[in-house]
Formats: sequence, structure tokens, C-alpha cells
Amino acid sequence: MPVRILAIGDLHLGRRPSRIPAAADPAARLTPAAAWERCVERAIQGRADAVLLAGDVVEDSDDLYEAFPDLRRGVERLAAHDIPVAGVCGNHDGTVLPRLAESLPAFRLLGRDGTWEDTELAGVEVLGWSFPGTTAPDSPLAQPLPPRRGSRPRIGLLHCDRDQTGSRYAPVRSADLQAADTDAWLLGHIHRPDALAGPRPIGYLGSVLGLDPGEPGPRGPWWIRVDGPGRIEAEHLPLAPLRWEALTVSADDISHADELHPRVMAALDGLHLELSRAGTEAQAVGCRLRITGRPAAAAGIEIRLQATGLGELHEVRDGVHYFVESVRVATEPPLDLERLAEGSDPVGLLARRLLVLRRAPDDAERAELIRRARTELETVPGQRTYWNLDAPELDEARIAEILEQAARRALEQLLEQQPGTAS
Repeated sequence: MPVRILAIGDLHLGRRPSRIPAAADPAARLTPAAAWERCVERAIQGRADAVLLAGDVVEDSDDLYEAFPDLRRGVERLAAHDIPVAGVCGNHDGTVLPRLAESLPAFRLLGRDGTWEDTELAGVEVLGWSFPGTTAPDSPLAQPLPPRRGSRPRIGLLHCDRDQTGSRYAPVRSADLQAADTDAWLLGHIHRPDALAGPRPIGYLGSVLGLDPGEPGPRGPWWIRVDGPGRIEAEHLPLAPLRWEALTVSADDISHADELHPRVMAALDGLHLELSRAGTEAQAVGCRLRITGRPAAAAGIEIRLQATGLGELHEVRDGVHYFVESVRVATEPPLDLERLAEGSDPVGLLARRLLVLRRAPDDAERAELIRRARTELETVPGQRTYWNLDAPELDEARIAEILEQAARRALEQLLEQQPGTAS
């Protein structure tokens, strides 16, 4: 009979996702701990032969006392159903997980202190390596692997940074993973899951829960079906109670910002239908709303957007909470910028700046404009002068976007004051 293993990527017990309104999470259950409970329940219901954890099980040592009860409950429930649990340390829990493992006899920690170690689970050899601390600058695959145990299928479990030369987090090369004597590699560290396709899956399991809006799409554990050496299949389970998605709504031809609301409702209905058909089990979905298109100049979208309440939108569909995490306006004014740029008034100046921003990234005038804007923006960290100015990094693309938003908004205001302006 085939062996069924539930493989779990980065859990980060003790951490709480950011930017969730209280109304969308009334029971405070959109957490890694809740995702872990779901994984345990699915392993029991699906009669798993084993459960594997690919590192970063715990966020960090500060979460020791909060994370341990959640981890213990899950491991003990699995043990009560004769489901063994094994795992490795990642860079977040390299110092804390070994201490937790000492208090959990039913949890097998593999590869302590940065050495390879193998164990047999349900007839499958599992090979693991753990972070010896918070960093590991050398490739774990520079060490020799233990010899294979007979003809058993062999799965490698590793927390690492793939194809990132110079990384401090166990850098490994894809070529070395391919060349190693295993039938699969289940990786932790990168939160975006890989496809894990083919009879010899090699890739990242991904995080079990999207920890911030920058981790969109399905999240959850994987069923790993082992039929023998070279015959392994992986199936992703979208079990995460929280999911993040991008939601794009066109503002083409609207004449007032209030007209966006029915379009946003229709887009939410479409997203809900899509996720329902995909089998997602999310209790809440956070949406990054992006408004595109060419509204009428008098629509005043960016001016009136906050007053319409779209940024605080919270809807429930079949028990699933949908909320707007942020709103980004990327509309195009229905204006002849080339013609407006010929003027010497403020409208002409703004039009010329917009045209500069749309040049190639290596344009000298564009680069100077962005450089000056960066200097100004970095002097006011945390200031919310512009809509959703809270990106983790102010790279060139983000600065250009902020400048375009500001210029478009100012241009609309000026043109509203000049009703005779040609568009």
C-alpha cells in the first residue's frame, strides 16, 4: 500500500498575521496555531502515516511559552492516533526548537547541530538537517549524506535558501539537490510554494498561512504519496484559515467615485466563486484592491476614495469574511498629456512630470526625479501623505508609482478648477 505523509512548511507558531481588522477575525483564529490545528485534523482524518515539519515551526525564542502549548497539543493528538512526527530546525527556531523537542518525546528532531541524520517512518527513509543556530553560511550539501538504507524510498527534509550564493541561510544549489541520492526534497524557508510536480518532487512547501498581504494565493500543507523509489506524488491542500488575494477593478467610464462600489461587489462575488470552486477552506480573505482604467476626469476617484468607505469594506459570503487590506489607484486620466505638457502653467508642469515618469528606467531625467523624491520620502517615515504609503521598501518602481498617484490627483484638482481644459 502507498504511504501517505502530510508535509508542512513554515508554520511560525507564535506569530500573528498583520493588517487584519477585528471585524474579519472576531474569534482571533486567523493564526498559524489555527492552521496547525487544521493540519493535525486533516492528518488524522486522512489516516496519515507520518507528519513532517520543514523548519521555522516556531517564530523565535521569544515565542517559546506561547508556541509550545500549541505544538504539544498537536503532536500529542497525532501520537494518540499512532502518527509519528519528525522535523528539522530553520533559521527562526534553530535555538528554540531543540529545547521544545526535549519536552516532546513524540516529536523526532532530525539533524541537530547541523549534521545529517536519517530515520525510518512507515517504511520511508526521511533524511534531515537542522540549523545549528540562526544562520548557516555553508551549504548543508557540502557534507556527505548518510548511505541509503537498502531499497526504501528516501525523502530529504531541509530548510534552506536555494540558488542564493552568499546567503547566510543554508545556501544550496538546485544542481546539488538534483544530484543527491534522494527520491524527493521537501524544502522550507521560502513562503511561496513550488509546484512539486513529477515523480521526484523537489521544491518549497511554502508557508501554511499567509503571514502578510505580500503572501497571496493558496497556503497549506501537502499530501505526499509514496508508492516506492522514484514514485512520489505531491498534492497541495489549501487549508489556511486566512488567504490574501489581489482584486483588480476597472474604473473605465465612471463619472463619480460612488460608482465603484457595485463594481467592487461584482469583483468580490467573482473572487468568492473562483475560490469556492478551487476548494479553498479560508475563513477570511484579505484583498489588495487595485483600481485601474480611465474614469471621467470629474470622477475625482483619488480625492473621494476615502469618503466612499472602500478602504474599510467588509463583506461576508457563505460565512467567509472578505475585507480590503489596502487600496491602490492606478487609473489613467483621460487626458492628452502631450498636448497639456505644452503649457507653461502648473497643469503643463504636472503633465510633463507624468511623461518623464513613463520613460525607460535608465532615462537620466526620470532617475533624477526619483532620486529627489526618495530623499523627501525617506525623511518622513510612516507619514501617510499618499494613499497606502506603507510598502516595506521604497524601490524605484514604488517611488514612481507614488509620484504618479500624486501628480494625477493634483492634475484632476487643477482641471476641475479649469472647466474649459481640453482632454
